[in-house]
Amino acid sequence: MFHRFFDEGLAQASFFLACPRSREAIIIDPRRDVDVYVEIAKSQGLRIAYTFETHVHADFACGSRELAAVGAKTIAGPGAHLRYANHEATHGERLRVGDISIEFMHTPGHTPEHLSILVNQQDQPTRIFSGDTLFVGAVGRPDLLGEDQTRRLAGDLYDSLFKKLLVLDERIQVHPGHGAGSLCGAGIGSEPFTTIGQEKRLNPMLQHKTKEAFVAAVLADLPDTPPYFARMKKMNQEGPPLLGMVNGYRGPAPLSPSATATAIRNGAVLIDLRPAAAFAASHPLGALNLAIGTKVGYWGGYVLPADAKVVLLGANHHETTEAARQLIRIGVSRIDGYINGGFDAWRDAGLPTGSIALSNVQELASAISDGNAPLVIDVRTTKEWNAGHIEGAMHIPLGDLARRAAEIPRDRPVATMCEAGYRSALAASVLSRSGVDGVVNITGGMSAWRALAPAPAAK
Repeated sequence: MFHRFFDEGLAQASFFLACPRSREAIIIDPRRDVDVYVEIAKSQGLRIAYTFETHVHADFACGSRELAAVGAKTIAGPGAHLRYANHEATHGERLRVGDISIEFMHTPGHTPEHLSILVNQQDQPTRIFSGDTLFVGAVGRPDLLGEDQTRRLAGDLYDSLFKKLLVLDERIQVHPGHGAGSLCGAGIGSEPFTTIGQEKRLNPMLQHKTKEAFVAAVLADLPDTPPYFARMKKMNQEGPPLLGMVNGYRGPAPLSPSATATAIRNGAVLIDLRPAAAFAASHPLGALNLAIGTKVGYWGGYVLPADAKVVLLGANHHETTEAARQLIRIGVSRIDGYINGGFDAWRDAGLPTGSIALSNVQELASAISDGNAPLVIDVRTTKEWNAGHIEGAMHIPLGDLARRAAEIPRDRPVATMCEAGYRSALAASVLSRSGVDGVVNITGGMSAWRALAPAPAAK
């Protein structure tokens, strides 16, 4: 039995393997809301015997500590130094789980402790679970532990790829830990798996003939680093706080508007899941706008403070439960509830509200032409900014916005802008929450700006 679980928001894959004879199961890189694995195990009459952590993850909260409650033993890489019960496998170490034959390969580079896991099972293709070492069309990034280790890890990555993985049989299937959209590598493909042979032939990073050329290429194309990555690695090493997810997850509890207001006064952050236009028209004062979709957790990681307590505002319990799961996956442990009755209940209770003005790129272009331009705060990544931006705009990446809000001049209106509109809506709510008055959200973003005919000048 083999099943791939994929979280589209974080582009993260976990894997469920089981031996039909011994009824034992293995989960590779489990996410924190582990009830999905427990449910499939129960439905098939399986016992979760092991979890394998390919490395100490930076982008999502792992679920191995949660799964210890059902008797699962955790295996991690050499030097992982997890603070909860685990075994650190060495290079070449082997394990049998029923009829499943496993070999652990130490493949440092993305992280020092990284494992790749070679699996053979009767009537199944040979698979290697490559974690964040080798992706479809890409390789792992070596820079998440800081500049002092980056170049050495890039060299280790070359050795792991060219001396360990690429010498394997070309027919072996490669199942990476991430797909397209993940920030754990640059240019990752969307296919769920690949083969050793296909990557040898087609992966651009594997065409470099020398270690020096490979290292230079890897370090020249590093993705953005969300601010929550560093604290996520620390959380995963210590073991995320237990939430009892093996017993299922019913979602956040309903709260009255007055109870929600009390939670906010006590430090909770209110996340409004409604679309940007509804949020802009009226919202609970001080709320953040993370419109429901697959990216609530992803963008939440950019703007939520460490150890955030959260309350939610959404259309219904199903919506708030989905948002809560996504936030749990990026390390949020305190989700105190959701507003019963939504925004209507908040407004009808007479609680404070705010609004954010909306504008579009045509109106922005006209204001610039008339000499009445607002100060545009471009919240895209540095790479996006360097590719082109509005002349006179101020660049503050989204993850830095709350910390740097005081740097923004207040001598003229402030407008937020991103690539398509989601981040600018969130950014406007961040600035409003930080005390910046009269923020305007430019809908459509730079993609709409570039489509103007003739397009205004951009730097």
